[in-house]
Amino acid sequence: MELNKDLRLFVDTAPIIYFIEEHPIYSHEVSDIFNRTATGNIQVLTSVITLIEVLTKPYKLGHIDIVNIYKDFFYNSKGFSVIDINTDIAELTARIRAEFGFKLPDAVQLAIFEHSGCDYFVTNDKQLKRYDINRVHVLLENN
Repeated sequence: MELNKDLRLFVDTAPIIYFIEEHPIYSHEVSDIFNRTATGNIQVLTSVITLIEVLTKPYKLGHIDIVNIYKDFFYNSKGFSVIDINTDIAELTARIRAEFGFKLPDAVQLAIFEHSGCDYFVTNDKQLKRYDINRVHVLLENN
């Protein structure tokens, strides 16, 4: 996946966690994505599902400082949008679940990816490649 100007990416939960927590293996690739987002070269979308997933563990552990880091990232990052679920996305989610058998959170993520007209879906979940081998990008897959 080349990070060309005006690219629209849907980014799944794991890559965002890797970026915020500076994961030693994935940090370089995800930092490149978010640095280009901050400069306005590409646009990144994710869903409310991702927000729920990234906040759950820090809330459970009482790490409000980490909660605040995630919230700042989600609410204040340039070129980054969080997409809500609507009835069109719900219906598309049901079709994706019926066809591919993905779990509800994964199907919602893919439905928002499609509904939002993104070029690529960035994830670390190899099973999601079954959805679209050409547009689902698994981190470090080509390295």
